[in-house]
Amino acid sequence: MIALLLAAIQLVPTPAPPMGTPTPGSISERAVLRSGIDAAQSRASALGATLGVTIVDLTTGASAMDNGDANLPMGSAQNLIVTALAYRDAEAPPQDVVTRALLNDDAGAAKELIGLAGGADALNAELRALALDAIFIAPRDGGYASPNVLARFLSALAGGEFVPPPETKSLLDLLSRVALGPARLRAGFPPATRLAHVTGTAKDGIVDAGVAYVNRHTMIVVAMLGGTHGSDADSDAVIAAVARAAADAANANF
Repeated sequence: MIALLLAAIQLVPTPAPPMGTPTPGSISERAVLRSGIDAAQSRASALGATLGVTIVDLTTGASAMDNGDANLPMGSAQNLIVTALAYRDAEAPPQDVVTRALLNDDAGAAKELIGLAGGADALNAELRALALDAIFIAPRDGGYASPNVLARFLSALAGGEFVPPPETKSLLDLLSRVALGPARLRAGFPPATRLAHVTGTAKDGIVDAGVAYVNRHTMIVVAMLGGTHGSDADSDAVIAAVARAAADAANANF
């Protein structure tokens, strides 16, 4: 599954290093993932919302998804993609701008980041060239993405295939300090879990997505909720349920 997820990212001119062929994960891990995502979907349905989920265990190859190709709002989660493209293409953007955009959800810093990276049109053209065409950057946190392609981006980032290793480490370390959305993915993982993630809130949805290091597993977890009619707490609880599915799967006997 990992090979399929990463194959579509055309990281030219620098080819991605070989990653080997992971096993597809045990039956128990896949069953726990499926059961957990079904539980999260039940919560989303009660809110009249669309839940898009993609979970990939980079350690075992197990994966599960629902509405993986749906276009859902990213909100300020798009700041991570803009930052990664800026690191990839040019001189690193000012660290204070990156920190304010990713840690503080600062609208001014996000606007500056897009400008430093050449503007939304240039960013979207580059995403098309990288075969990340289901990610669309827009000003004022108006971008959209599909869970599958956002997971593909995060897989490449976590594997050091999107930006050089020093920038990869810097970004993942920074994302591990994100304290926004504490009732979302963070609430569904055990307290000691290292979670390098980015959150976003738009008028028509919320998102939390990142890399979780749990029980010696490295897992990509993307949860995007669109069109919810529930309270903020109810919506956050749906995202937390996705994290619990991933954590439970990492602890499954296999």
